[in-house]
Amino acid sequence: MSVRAISRWLCLSIGAGLSASSSAFAAAPHTLLPGETLWSISAANNLTTRTVAVFNGLPETAHLVAGTTIEVPTVGEGAAALASGVPAVAPTSVTTAASAPGTGLIPSPYGELHLLPAAADAWNAMRAEALRTFGTDIYPGGPLSAYRTYEQQAELYRAFLAGYGAPANPPGTSSHELGTAVDLQSPEMRWVVDQIGWKYGWGKAHAPGEWWHVDYLGG
Repeated sequence: MSVRAISRWLCLSIGAGLSASSSAFAAAPHTLLPGETLWSISAANNLTTRTVAVFNGLPETAHLVAGTTIEVPTVGEGAAALASGVPAVAPTSVTTAASAPGTGLIPSPYGELHLLPAAADAWNAMRAEALRTFGTDIYPGGPLSAYRTYEQQAELYRAFLAGYGAPANPPGTSSHELGTAVDLQSPEMRWVVDQIGWKYGWGKAHAPGEWWHVDYLGG
């Protein structure tokens, strides 16, 4: 093989390798599971929260709902987004809790969320014992993890059917729409509810495959 032919073969091989590497290490979609946050996903991928936020057109303080899909960039892609300040993907919608007059309120990192008045009173009493006895706070895992409207349930159900959302019942069939269910932030919180929830009418009644889902059964 001539020197010219070898040089041409090397150039083609290197070029193909670089092309393959570029596509192999492109941004990857990630669908949030209960308990995950923008910070935890960034840290797991050795990125700063600001990097992932800017890349997705989100504020650093965004509270994302389980089932939301974001793009996790490579280090190079993240650096480019930070340098330009321009999101590389269409901004993700951040859903917020709906107002619900006549309901009770429970605290959460996302502001006060709504439940049926009796369910909220029982939850807050259970939370007080959780803090006192176990030193563990209990709270919903996202702004839609307590009461939801019909429209919000429909949005989550569409995401589930499309393959990028967490499990969700069809609208009109979820106990969240009744204000009698909470999706917990962590398995540790579920363990606490399992220990003391019976005293307050809280326990597991629906969604057997979802550790995070607990229901108010009445007291």
